[in-house]
Amino acid sequence: MNRETVTLMVNKKTIDLKPQQMVLYRSCKIIEAVDESETYYYLYMYKDKPLNGVRATQIKLGSFLHRALANGISFSGTHPLTKLVLSDHPSFRSISFNQLYKKTAASHSPLDTAYILTLFDSFTANEAIHKLLKNTYYNYRRNGQMLLAYKTLNVFADFAPMDTFTRDMQGQLDFQKYQQRYADMKKIAVSDPQHFERVSFDRLTEPDISRLLINNLHEHGRFIDEIAVRLHLLTIGASVEDSTFFELIEQHFGQEQQLQFYRELSYSADLPESLSNQLLKRLLKHQQTDAVVQLLALNNIQPPANQKQAVVDCFAKANLSTFPPLFSRLNHTLLHLFSEQPQLLEPIVIRCISAFFQDYTLDSLKQWLSPFQQKGIHLPIEQKLNKMQKLEEDPEQQGTLGELYLYFHQPEKSIDCFKWEMELKPEDPKPVQLLSKVYLSLGNKDEAAVYQQLYLQMQR
Repeated sequence: MNRETVTLMVNKKTIDLKPQQMVLYRSCKIIEAVDESETYYYLYMYKDKPLNGVRATQIKLGSFLHRALANGISFSGTHPLTKLVLSDHPSFRSISFNQLYKKTAASHSPLDTAYILTLFDSFTANEAIHKLLKNTYYNYRRNGQMLLAYKTLNVFADFAPMDTFTRDMQGQLDFQKYQQRYADMKKIAVSDPQHFERVSFDRLTEPDISRLLINNLHEHGRFIDEIAVRLHLLTIGASVEDSTFFELIEQHFGQEQQLQFYRELSYSADLPESLSNQLLKRLLKHQQTDAVVQLLALNNIQPPANQKQAVVDCFAKANLSTFPPLFSRLNHTLLHLFSEQPQLLEPIVIRCISAFFQDYTLDSLKQWLSPFQQKGIHLPIEQKLNKMQKLEEDPEQQGTLGELYLYFHQPEKSIDCFKWEMELKPEDPKPVQLLSKVYLSLGNKDEAAVYQQLYLQMQR
């Protein structure tokens, strides 16, 4: 089930929250959500288990939450991964720091408990966490559990990197053998997966580290985290097996959720070529026209000949609102796709220009066509834009200008032209008839009827 809201129980009162985003960072998932008054809450999960929900009036700089929001892998509140997490965990509880400690200590080791409590340093006094970490360290040391004591120091150093206590303790001879062992990430992945995940998330762009992390997540059955890491790496152009990504998506999600993944991925620029080609194939298969345009504009790929007509159809059917944000890219994209088949360009360029009219001047539109001219491709649309530019300065030709605006699907702009023409030529029924048709196309039946009645009177 895909959920649009998540509930938080606070002092026996249930609050409905709207998810804004989900952030994955290290072993933690954090849902950022707001209530009806736009108050922010952060819902924590450790791996796949809910921990706590906290109301936030501010976020401490340098805290775990601050670092997670700045450096973590984030997804929108409506992303399929976010919805899947919330469908498994539709409700959270808000508990105090002491309650959280007792709850965590009952089901986790002292080391894990100490680490989990550091995740909430934005919402509690650091002194309490310092005390817990020191007690955990000394208890392990007194019991002769030196490796666990060293692991605790690593947690402490991550939580408080400037703290002199951890530096002094880590420098002791008792821990030198562990320092050498911890230089090998492969060994850490086996012997201290918690530390490995902390370190690897900060070194994701290193191929050897990212592969180790993905393998570790896969072995522990954490497929949501694995998909998130793979998706992040693919969108930043890092080397990772993209076919496995598609296999995971198609294994764990239904068709509509798969398409949502693919649509969101189409907004990423400079994707690996093999990924772009696989993504294009899937988007074309399911006629995701807007996403196809988006993907082709942001990525330098050349569809095979057997996909060209389907690509043309996507440009013909895509929502006009898809084109304006891609203004600076689309001319080069169209040249890249169709320079060898210029006969395909004119209808596509007309649709693009029609979409641009609301936000760009005629001069800007003519400049947008200059790359085509530089390639020796002169489209008939150039002449229409040149003519419109001349007509703009000619009050006697506003009717013709209005018809050109209609050619480019700009009914609102044409209305001003036809009204001007009607005032200049009060005996001419043509602008009156056109005004009736334009208002009718806009759904304004009352205005359309007024001009239709006037047109009929002029015909008598």
